[in-house]
Amino acid sequence: MKANDKAIAFLSQYIGKRMAHENPNPITRYLDGILKSVSAGSMTAEFEVREDQCNHAGVLHGGVISMLLDEMMGTTLITCDIEHLYVTINLSIDFLYGAKAGEKITVVSEVFRVGKKIANVEAKMYNAEGKLLAKGSSNLAATSIPFKM
Repeated sequence: MKANDKAIAFLSQYIGKRMAHENPNPITRYLDGILKSVSAGSMTAEFEVREDQCNHAGVLHGGVISMLLDEMMGTTLITCDIEHLYVTINLSIDFLYGAKAGEKITVVSEVFRVGKKIANVEAKMYNAEGKLLAKGSSNLAATSIPFKM
């Protein structure tokens, strides 16, 4: 897979900073993570679990976990040389362990294949001790919307 050097250079300037900074995507602003690393087909970010993201049992809501993994997978895809924007067409999540408000979690995503129409991406979520909390995979379909960076 070819790298999108322009996107990687753009994202690299935000390493160590909040991903919500000047980001037009409301979901990215809501999740408010800190970008840790970015390279062709790979990205890592850290998030703090907030009370407003937890369910009635006091652990990170499954919908928020799905949103975190989906957002990271989609964002990671732009580090590859793509001509159009992609949208998620399926999302499979395994919820393994919970995380409580105040905990730091890390999401690592990786692009496995970018085809003419379909891309395959995976993401994993870890707690501060490195325990795997959730993992997901997604296929994304190319749209007719040109990707410009």
